[in-house]
Amino acid sequence: MNPSIEDYLRASGVRYFRGHHDDEYFFLADALAGTHQGRLHVRLGVGVDRGEVELVITPDRYYPGARRERIATAAAQWACAVPGVQVELRQSADPALVGVVVGGRCRPAGLADLAGFVDRTVAAAVDFFAALSTRLAASDKDGLRDAG
Repeated sequence: MNPSIEDYLRASGVRYFRGHHDDEYFFLADALAGTHQGRLHVRLGVGVDRGEVELVITPDRYYPGARRERIATAAAQWACAVPGVQVELRQSADPALVGVVVGGRCRPAGLADLAGFVDRTVAAAVDFFAALSTRLAASDKDGLRDAG
């Protein structure tokens, strides 16, 4: 699977980095949609089952923990509309913040299948984080805090 992932990354023209573990790669995707303007951190790697590819996408920020319920509702509604893509809320070291992760898994039949999966999932994540940022900005005048 590793050669397929590297072939995809080279063909897509993104600057990518190898992770600390075998078959783990990272790249950044610009997310300039709606009020969410930033970068998404994308982790692409081989799953526990060697024929499976895992994709995990996180934004470059955390969200206010006070908005956890609103974020969870938005995530549940959005996940139902986009099959094969999951949204999870994650605890932060700062209890006042919450992390959000978009991800998915697939068993690609070839390079085109892998490219379609990654491109669709990244596009879906861009849409989700733009919609989430718009929804939170409309209800929260404090804005969002950057992660770094």
